[in-house]
Amino acid sequence: MAKKYDFLVSYIRDNQPTSVTVQADSESLTPDQAMFYLQSLHTEALPGTITDVQVSRIDTQKTAVSPGHRLQS
Repeated sequence: MAKKYDFLVSYIRDNQPTSVTVQADSESLTPDQAMFYLQSLHTEALPGTITDVQVSRIDTQKTAVSPGHRLQS
């Protein structure tokens, strides 16, 4: 089974900041690839209403949840 990589895709849609998490087979995701995904996600969006696409890779090792004994109650 191929490893999946997580990316945070941030963008503006209809003048509203929005973001979505995207899984990809590749270690990188370009803004153009993300735009293609967003256009398939928002099929009703008019051309030009999705702008300012930015992609950040999510490192699951760094964002893993801390062990329970470290949580404050």
